[in-house]
Amino acid sequence: MFNTFNRNVDLDSRKRLQCNDCRRETIHTLEAQCVGRWDEDHQFGPIYGWTNFSLYRCGACDEVCFEKASYFSEQYDHDSEGNTRLIPDEIQYPSPSSADFAFDTDYTPTDLNELIEEMLYALAGSKLKLATVALRMVVEFIVNDTKCAGRNLQRKIDDLHAKGHVDEVQVTLLHKIREKGNAGAHKRIAMTRNEMVAGISIINLLLEKLYNGPARQADVIKKANQAFKE
Repeated sequence: MFNTFNRNVDLDSRKRLQCNDCRRETIHTLEAQCVGRWDEDHQFGPIYGWTNFSLYRCGACDEVCFEKASYFSEQYDHDSEGNTRLIPDEIQYPSPSSADFAFDTDYTPTDLNELIEEMLYALAGSKLKLATVALRMVVEFIVNDTKCAGRNLQRKIDDLHAKGHVDEVQVTLLHKIREKGNAGAHKRIAMTRNEMVAGISIINLLLEKLYNGPARQADVIKKANQAFKE
């Protein structure tokens, strides 16, 4: 429950957001904003927060999007100079998308699809640390789902290679995803956007070879057999 809810009249603000019409990240101008603030007493001291409800317009195509950004006094980090900064929980509507982030998930497991969707949402929303960790999770899901042997992800990726599912170049790239995913989880070091897009391309190859290709082939053969029986 907000203690106050007011319209912001100081709208001199711009930020980079993913535009669904441009299918890329562009500069957006803040057109309208309302701010809800709250505070309450806690046994360890006062806590507070606020939520910005913002309407942004793309500077490239004039398409608009809505963003909800929530701040909480106990959710914070420190910058390089040691200053405290609150970490916003940001949600964009409609969900950001990009032609660079597409996946063919026609025949992939539902749990894998949900994980991929969360990763793409984080990536399109420029949450690169979350996207980095999620990409590693996608790799781990695939090696587990394909019953690769090993006590850890490194050995399971090696077993994926031993089974003939990836070549020497691909297994090296999968290990790079694993290493950078570990750095994202333990050191909060994110991949760059270019690295993420490259990693997605490698995962797409895996999805095609392990799931989509075999299932599509089986479907074609099934339909052909039915046709020739008629």
